[in-house]
Amino acid sequence: MSSISKTPLLIASASEIIFPNAEGPLEFIDQVSIVSIEYAVNNNHGQVLLGIKKNTKNQNADSTPTINKYGILATVSIMKKWNDGTITVNVKGLDRVEIKDLEKLDQMYVANYQVTKNEKLSDHDSAEFKDNALKLAMLIGESADELKELVNSGAFTDDENLNKYLENIYTNLAIVDKNAANDLLQDANPLSQLKTLLKLAGASIDTNEIEKDLNKRIKNRIDDQQREFYLREKLKAIKDELNDADGAEVNSIDNYRKRLATEPFPVSVKEKILSEIDKLEGMQPASAEANIQHTYVDWMMSIPWWEKTEDIKDLKFAKETLDKNHYGLTKVKDRILEHLAVVQKTNSVKGQIITLVGPPGVGKTSLARSIAEAMGRNFVKVSLGGIRDEAEIRGHRKTYVGAMPGRIIQSMRRAKVKNPVFLLDEIDKMASDYKGDPASAMLEVLDPEQNQEFSDNYIEEPYDLGDVLFIATANYPQDIPEALYDRMEIINLSSYTEIEKLKIAKEYLIPKVLKEYNLDVKTLTFTALALEEIIKYYTREAGVRQVERYLSTIARKFIVKELNEELTQLEVTPEIVNEYLGKRIFDFTKKQESAQVGVVTGLAYTQYGGDILPIEVNYFPGKGSLVLTGKLGDVMKESAAIAYDYVRSNYQKFGIDKEIFENNDIHIHVPEGAVPKDGPSAGSALTTAIISALSGKSVSENVGMTGEITLRGHILPIGGLREKSISAARSGLNQILIPAENLKDLDDIPEEVKKVLKITPVKEYEEVYQAIFAGQ
Repeated sequence: MSSISKTPLLIASASEIIFPNAEGPLEFIDQVSIVSIEYAVNNNHGQVLLGIKKNTKNQNADSTPTINKYGILATVSIMKKWNDGTITVNVKGLDRVEIKDLEKLDQMYVANYQVTKNEKLSDHDSAEFKDNALKLAMLIGESADELKELVNSGAFTDDENLNKYLENIYTNLAIVDKNAANDLLQDANPLSQLKTLLKLAGASIDTNEIEKDLNKRIKNRIDDQQREFYLREKLKAIKDELNDADGAEVNSIDNYRKRLATEPFPVSVKEKILSEIDKLEGMQPASAEANIQHTYVDWMMSIPWWEKTEDIKDLKFAKETLDKNHYGLTKVKDRILEHLAVVQKTNSVKGQIITLVGPPGVGKTSLARSIAEAMGRNFVKVSLGGIRDEAEIRGHRKTYVGAMPGRIIQSMRRAKVKNPVFLLDEIDKMASDYKGDPASAMLEVLDPEQNQEFSDNYIEEPYDLGDVLFIATANYPQDIPEALYDRMEIINLSSYTEIEKLKIAKEYLIPKVLKEYNLDVKTLTFTALALEEIIKYYTREAGVRQVERYLSTIARKFIVKELNEELTQLEVTPEIVNEYLGKRIFDFTKKQESAQVGVVTGLAYTQYGGDILPIEVNYFPGKGSLVLTGKLGDVMKESAAIAYDYVRSNYQKFGIDKEIFENNDIHIHVPEGAVPKDGPSAGSALTTAIISALSGKSVSENVGMTGEITLRGHILPIGGLREKSISAARSGLNQILIPAENLKDLDDIPEEVKKVLKITPVKEYEEVYQAIFAGQ
């Protein structure tokens, strides 16, 4: 829409008046108003005219609307556009204006305006205005003395002050009658406006009657409370005299006092609880205040202030416990045993917090339970995922309705001792918003220098967390708040290999499922091939949760057949797996069937483990462009560009015709185009594929490679060698080329893989070239 000289007009009803210097939200549903608002915001600094529609009947919907003479000049800002097409805006009134020359332009109404002020008061009207202003002040509670000073100073003789006074009254007086509000807007006489305001205030506020009614109610309530208190005290005295104090409240308070006298509460805590009990005794038992006080004393008495468990100081038992519950994870177990040894040696758990980091399903939570079992400590867990409110950690002040301690104190109450193993689950999934930053509150929990006097807003007494062994878990270390990360010792749990999953299924999952469904190994057995079928073709995960679910599914289906007398026992084979679980869901990538020109097998590392990555290169007449397909990420695109430039700058070494680069386009494709791929470790494979395509030399289908390449041909180290080597062996490769700097990672590769895979380290790309193309 082109620029216009008139101001856009919004048509409002009498119930939607925003006075000058006032601000509030309005909602518009008609298309004309929505177009006007968007134009004003984008082209007119948000300035609009707010016209009040007259209550005219039988008006044609397509005709120009009839509006009142006076409206409001205002600014608007869009607050929310709703799905049903309506729009909510924030409107701020500027001036009362006279609206002129209304017309429709394109899809909206526009008009001219003239700012109007109130009429001047005559001397007679000025005196009457002052009297009425004093009356209004008394009604709405303004200070009469301050208003008298304003009147005596002659401020009302100034038109600008008079207008400001009226606008202030409009804003602060709740005008229920919207038609009267419209009358005020259309009235230019200050005295007439003030009289209208006086009537509105008098109709809504009858201070004398309210005051009398309130005094009467308060007196009656006090009399009732005094009478009830007197009767209850007399009843308590009678019961004490009869030695028949069977009231629950009396027993409860007596029990509190007995516990405080016999149990070793800290002195400061004991004094605090006694003062709270004294307050409780002076309250009416049925009152809301007494209930709040009773809950507070219950919490204070039930938190473990001194109770402890004795640690099991036997590292051999700890190792047996960890081995019993978890397969593999040798480095992780060793680090946990080191930590337990230090705890026993120093008799203290101070130090960095153990944080188990790894994908879902690899056993982080169960490892924490095993640590508690190995130490002989109680175990308690709190999930931090999605926590946004700081009060979830520190608790609420007990003066709030529904107040309670934070999750730390609640969990300590569940633990029943002050030295449990405390699992902080999903610590990387905490968030922060306007209610506070729970990660900052966690500092006081995890920092050994602070947590001996942890402050919970509800219990109002420092609580010692120094004996608690905190263990945290996270999926992604980069999401852990930086301030917390500095206080943590990260222990990484990588994804399980297929070999490990197979052993875990045999030794842990199958016995667990059989026990859960009241079966035994004679009734239901799983062959190794059946387990491989489930792991390879029905699951794609870092952990073993899905494997356990499918084992449970097969067990349930067998139970149905057993109860229907169709089977008495079952040996699960791959065919049975296909029958019970349906067709295969996943498949791993297999090696090429034969050596080809321009096709090289790379090695990939995914969140589910490793896989092989065929890379294809072709060229055709063109202008020397490089085409990349296969949904590659930015890092992999850079690797392809580096590989291309490296080959082009060393074409003579590799026996490539220089004109090929100038007269042809080169196309690099990584199959499965819908699957995102990224990472720098495909550099050597990309380089080899380009050389193979441009020189016409084939690459063996039995060789895979990984490694990042530089423009000078250096091969840089990569991550995930363990997973990549396992996937290479699974896919049928018999040799892989790896960066020489990754030789230190060979200890992580299973022996079963090393037996079938020749691993060749390389430092420079020339070594890769000799290994692949020697003799061609």
